Amino acid sequence: MVETQPSGAFRLFKSVVEGVNALFTALACILVAAIGIIVVAATLARTFGTPQMWAHDYAQIAFVYVVFLSFAPALQSGQHVTVELFEELVPQSARRYLDHVAALACIVFGAIFCWYLWQLTARSFADGRLANAVVPVQLKWIQIIGPIGLIQFLLTALLQLFEAQRQFRGHPQQD
Repeated sequence: MVETQPSGAFRLFKSVVEGVNALFTALACILVAAIGIIVVAATLARTFGTPQMWAHDYAQIAFVYVVFLSFAPALQSGQHVTVELFEELVPQSARRYLDHVAALACIVFGAIFCWYLWQLTARSFADGRLANAVVPVQLKWIQIIGPIGLIQFLLTALLQLFEAQRQFRGHPQQD
């Protein structure tokens, strides 16, 4: 077996992508805790006759952030796309390409999704529209996490493609 050592640029790219994914995971966890606190506080306030109208809005906004912050870390950990589901359906000779196919599918999906979200977010930046909420919040500050999360998703999928190729070159053919 020929073992290929990753280049310095690859190690740096991998380190940055995984570091940002760790940061996104931490932020998402903090936001999930904040959502829990908001829900409990709003429930208690409502029970004591002082409903908090803002609580629902902030919990929803935090949930949007949790979703987009979680895309890339879920992909990195293998929780997002599972190739094993289709592995038995693919001929043995083609199975070694499944990691490449999965990474490319994620890149295509992420690029299309990012493009559409960026168009939506750009409109909100252009016209300054407000979210439909009790507390005035510009929609752009809610929507901006979409393209950010998807760019990180794309970088993670690209890292997976590079790793699949590196692993592919490091192992002899098994036909």
